[in-house]
Amino acid sequence: MTIFRTSWDSSSDAPWQTLASGDRTGGLMVFGEARLAPRSSGPSLHVHTREDESVYVIDGLLTIALGDERIEASPGEFVWLPREVPHTFANLSADPVRVVGAIVPAGLEGMFAEQAAYFASLSGPPDETEIGAIGAKYGVTIVGPPLVAEGPA
Repeated sequence: MTIFRTSWDSSSDAPWQTLASGDRTGGLMVFGEARLAPRSSGPSLHVHTREDESVYVIDGLLTIALGDERIEASPGEFVWLPREVPHTFANLSADPVRVVGAIVPAGLEGMFAEQAAYFASLSGPPDETEIGAIGAKYGVTIVGPPLVAEGPA
């Protein structure tokens, strides 16, 4: 067995970084970290058909919409996001948010990589149809808008 170590790449401006993908976990899970700037939205409301997701809040206040519920998760709180339940999240506060997340089983990291490549190729705003097409390849369906902060940043 080889010990695997990784950490946040501070040279990247991506809000999500995969720290351990399925090729490192025997396909069992994806583990990553998200850092959301103040008043920043996350993904559109979406549904996973293949995997469950979880987040553990390290810093800040993460707003999560899960099914018909909306919660604010504080540092030290763990939230389970089961497959087939619409969800999204955002940092609606004036402070940065930092979370770690696990997705089981692995596979969704391919979608993250494809989306990152698409976003890097843009010179204007993203096309939601293209984002949806990338997600569909991984069993993810967009079902609504993202959470958006109201008022000045």
